[in-house]
Amino acid sequence: MAFLAPLFLTLATLVGVPLLVHLLRRKVGRTVDFPAVRYLTRMEQEHSRDLKLRHLLLLLLRLLAVLALALAAARPIAKLAGLGHAPVSLAIVLDNSMSTGIIGNERSVFDSLRADVRGVLADLSNDDRAWIVTADGRVIGGSAPSLLESLNGLAPLGGRGDLAAATRRAVGLARSGSPRAPVVAIVSDGQRNAFATDSVVDAGTVPVVVLVHGAGAVRNRAVLAARAEPARWTPSGTVSFAISAPDSSEWRVLLDGRTVARGAVASAPIGAPVRMTQRLASNSTGWVRGKVELDADALRADDARWFAVRVAPPPMVVVRREGGPFLSAALATLVEEKRLERGAEGAARSVTVSGADAAGVRLPVLLTAPLDPVRIGEANRTLTRLGIPWRFGAIARNLVLARAVTSDGAPLDTTAASVSVFEGTPVRLRYPLVYSPGGAAAGTGTGVPATPDTLATAGGSAWAVAGDGYVLIGSPLEPDATELPLRAAFVPWVLEALSRRLGEDGRLIEAVPGEQLTGLRGVTGLEGPDGNVVGTNSDRVTVPNEAGVYYLRRQAVRIGALVVNPEPEESDVVGMGPGAADSAVAAMRTHIAGRDVTPATSVSAWRTLVFDRAAGHGLLLPLVALALAALLAEAWLARH
Repeated sequence: MAFLAPLFLTLATLVGVPLLVHLLRRKVGRTVDFPAVRYLTRMEQEHSRDLKLRHLLLLLLRLLAVLALALAAARPIAKLAGLGHAPVSLAIVLDNSMSTGIIGNERSVFDSLRADVRGVLADLSNDDRAWIVTADGRVIGGSAPSLLESLNGLAPLGGRGDLAAATRRAVGLARSGSPRAPVVAIVSDGQRNAFATDSVVDAGTVPVVVLVHGAGAVRNRAVLAARAEPARWTPSGTVSFAISAPDSSEWRVLLDGRTVARGAVASAPIGAPVRMTQRLASNSTGWVRGKVELDADALRADDARWFAVRVAPPPMVVVRREGGPFLSAALATLVEEKRLERGAEGAARSVTVSGADAAGVRLPVLLTAPLDPVRIGEANRTLTRLGIPWRFGAIARNLVLARAVTSDGAPLDTTAASVSVFEGTPVRLRYPLVYSPGGAAAGTGTGVPATPDTLATAGGSAWAVAGDGYVLIGSPLEPDATELPLRAAFVPWVLEALSRRLGEDGRLIEAVPGEQLTGLRGVTGLEGPDGNVVGTNSDRVTVPNEAGVYYLRRQAVRIGALVVNPEPEESDVVGMGPGAADSAVAAMRTHIAGRDVTPATSVSAWRTLVFDRAAGHGLLLPLVALALAALLAEAWLARH
């Protein structure tokens, strides 16, 4: 037995009141013998045994009434068969990932899942505690009526979410409702990628009941990828995209809502989609929203995929000889392709590319380590003059491999030029970069500084860094020092550094709905596709749940774009057909470790299993009834 309000057990001390009254009544005062009442004394002595028994019964009934009321106030629960379900601490995990938006038989899978949850909420009692946890980590708590109202406002996400994280949170919530019986109930569409992580959720002793039902036979068309190349159009470029479809399908490319290209693709499975490249030009300037779309089908959330591109004149660059021949050759190639323009040193919009030992350079700059080690002192003085918070450390000549770094700790995007150019690059000669924001060295250069400016490391120290108006590399760009200039991604990376990091283009970020982004310094708001701006209060931003292009704003100025699209894997709905529930449950159970993880074969079985994990009932009403019966018996006995 357990108690929901154990503090009320202190009321049991009131049993001393009827006991005290009973003892006081037994106190014998001064006796005065009147001859006229002597016969009454003889009668009382003859009936004393009956009176004592009656008084004892009255005392016991009063004590029972007080104890029963005290126990009832403490709201005890006991697992007694035949009395319904004991109060439960129920956390319902509702899968609202993108795939639950599939429409079949004139209703979406999510509507079916939501109806299942309504049935469980209808069975809750006033003593139960309940929460709804969705795949995007949202937690809704409250009474059954408030949960039902909140349930009506839920909708499928624009992406996968994380059902494993939601389940982990649900287990914690269920445990927090002690001494109620903890239960976690999961209802999902059984999409094969429901659990976004390989980690295992440890449910321990908390029972987990799983219900899976999909959409039947599904034929889904999807745009799996879309990207504008290069990052800046001047004013033309290409859009590369991938489409999966069970049959021939028509596609369209739109720029700022206007269709600029269309065509058709043959059928292709999701594992081997059709990949296409379309050359386009834009009449607009600045940031442009674009998307590749298909005709609507049962799962509409993946029928379009967004991209963003900056349309502007080529960046202007000034090349100094101190940068070395390889960097000069890469810039000459970009100028020849009209992706860059040669500018005048010191002119507005011009970026200087040079070795750090060059004299008279101004921000913005792309600087490399000097070719001559003797010039390191001059290079560090240049960094000090420009206000760049880094210094070149002591020379190191051992062979190491460079490692790309992300500012927010996210997995590396191996398709990005900024990653492929650095990751695994051999470095034979380097000057470890030392973070020195105050002008004096803040360290020895033997460790990676705690700063989001680091782009790559080599030998455990910062090697390539970037900040406001500068990009700095800790080696000269010579094959004897590093193979960086020999890599295929080197020229695209140089263009990205000049146009986005040092130019006016700003940042282009690709993310999935619900993702947490950090390092967005200087961003004051997100401008949505509808033109509304939502303010941000820190460098951490939660990606919106709806797919689209959101412009990064610094006050009234657009300083970049956030492109939000669902995970391509979420479009893989092959595993949701008939007979897939068993395999889906088996896949989920590999991610949930616990003493009691039970699959349900139907909605009714799911509801039954949830409350079977808490057999018994609260004893409030039986104890109140017992107290009332004791008081009635006491009143009757006192009158007779």
